[in-house]
Amino acid sequence: MTGHLVWYDWAIIWGYIIFAFGLGIWHSKKSLSSMNEYFASGKDTPWWILGTSIVATTFAADTPLAISGLVVKQGIWGNWYWWNGALAGMIALFFMSRLWHRANILTDTELVEIRYSGKPAAILRGFRALYFAIPYNCLVMGWVNLAMAKIIVVVLNLQPYHPVMIGDTTWIINTKMASIFFCFVLTLTYTSLAGLTGVMLTDFVQFILAMAGAIYLAVVAIYDIGGIHFVMDHIKTIYPAQKAAEITSIFPPLSWNGISSAFSGAFGAFMIYIGLQWWTCGNTDGGGYAAQRLISAKNEKHAFLGYLWYNIAHFCLRPWPWIIVGLCAAVLFPYIPGADGTLPDPEKGYIKVMVKYLPNGMLGFMLASFLAAYMSTIDTQMNWGASYLTNDFYKRFFKKQASEKHYVKASVVATIIIAICAAIFTYMLESIVGAWQLLTAIFSGIGLVYLLRWLWWRVNAWSELAAISTSFILAGIQKLMTSQLFQQHIFTPSVQENLPDWVNKSVMGYANLTFPFNLLVLVPICTIVWVTITLLTKPVEEKQLIEFYKRVRPPGPGWHHIAIQCPDVPKPDPMGHTWVNYLLGITSIYSALIGMGYLVFTRYLTGSILLAITMGCGVLLWKRLSSQKWD
Repeated sequence: MTGHLVWYDWAIIWGYIIFAFGLGIWHSKKSLSSMNEYFASGKDTPWWILGTSIVATTFAADTPLAISGLVVKQGIWGNWYWWNGALAGMIALFFMSRLWHRANILTDTELVEIRYSGKPAAILRGFRALYFAIPYNCLVMGWVNLAMAKIIVVVLNLQPYHPVMIGDTTWIINTKMASIFFCFVLTLTYTSLAGLTGVMLTDFVQFILAMAGAIYLAVVAIYDIGGIHFVMDHIKTIYPAQKAAEITSIFPPLSWNGISSAFSGAFGAFMIYIGLQWWTCGNTDGGGYAAQRLISAKNEKHAFLGYLWYNIAHFCLRPWPWIIVGLCAAVLFPYIPGADGTLPDPEKGYIKVMVKYLPNGMLGFMLASFLAAYMSTIDTQMNWGASYLTNDFYKRFFKKQASEKHYVKASVVATIIIAICAAIFTYMLESIVGAWQLLTAIFSGIGLVYLLRWLWWRVNAWSELAAISTSFILAGIQKLMTSQLFQQHIFTPSVQENLPDWVNKSVMGYANLTFPFNLLVLVPICTIVWVTITLLTKPVEEKQLIEFYKRVRPPGPGWHHIAIQCPDVPKPDPMGHTWVNYLLGITSIYSALIGMGYLVFTRYLTGSILLAITMGCGVLLWKRLSSQKWD
């Protein structure tokens, strides 16, 4: 089963695998010595390692496929689905990155029993440990597995079910699951050995490999196809005018046929991305695996600089090589119905461009870079999820007093459990972007709670529990309502006959809401629920709030009545000063991102002006940070 690969392609791939295993074995003795080493790298990580590790984790095998698929299916503007994250990323950088390090914890879930008090805090910690380690984490790993399976199947030219002779017996192998099993066992083995230190060091190498491969493919593809102008011209001949304009636009074209039509299409989705999604969905405060890296930093300055480097690399350096390949795929493998009326899988376009243009040797290097990108995400998700199961569930509720060696063994077992669960999730997934959007819907409304728990003393454990559970239930109900089960066995025509017309219209309207327009319903309901529950439940004990303030020193007027009770605690930086830094940072990020895009499209004057703005804002920001006081 060699497909498009020859022996030296395989030599490159196996060379990388041997390197990753060697690094894991090299660090195994240190990483397996304690939970602090296994999950927090001894809290001695420099900024360039931790920042690159975060960005490498977000650069998985799924990312180029999904983004090039977005370009083909929606257009370049569709990337605002994740570009809007810079708005939250800069808030997490300037307001929370140092606070995570000051908390002096092992996992971000451990924070809840420092920030909140009593049984509600304990309940929230246990709930978060299970919820994010298993269903949430495994959904993420599931779509990353799915992407790697698609890559292997196309590059090796495999059929969905492949016959394999073992002795005198012919076995029919599910190639999707066999691909996942092979990659998963590799990653699971070295993750279990390496701990966070090994994971972050391999992440560093994996990011360099993956970026080099992505840039090389973009340059080769656009050169061989005839240049960017050739691509843009042919898109206009292949697709209808409106579709061609959307594919090639950084911002969605506004089609004005009345307010409702303008805000229900591409422009409406864009407005939701930049006006609603970024501050209401996901880890808006830099939590999750990013917080794990911030906690592992040498000091708060390294935590800040590492997260700054992550934002620059994530939003400014990575996107355009993938987008260029996506535009090439839109020409070479058009997103139009085939003879049987079905549309091709747009997420496979990136892989097809690889196979078409890369010579042997470079094809092996590219596949090795994909394997590196895959491993850089899966190893993080395994290690991070295992930290929740071990530190925040098993140790907290079942085995409070045991040796470090015992907890490290438990961590390895937890890693294996998460790997098995993720493999099951993978089998049920078909679309990478669809899984992304489902996770965003499940996270809708939670982001605001995550921000306010740092900025407002009144948020309590019930606030988080209400937000997490409400968004999950609402998103789950909508997902159920779009299934055949709901239409055929629950909301049947006979049931509809006995319901008022407004009920039927409301149910069908909610079921038919597509992403991101479903956020217009999910976010307000979730917010109303958690705010109401916050005001109806008891606030956190004042003693706990004072201890949290002394430990973390959160900024803003939301802590004023606590701050006046702690006169000896150094005051945080003024909010106005931090907001100026935020505006300079966000202007730099978006000027660089959009400016590089205009340079790609040979609009050199506009691109140069935007990059000059980036440099100017960057210099101002650097001068302001040079006088910053660090713990």
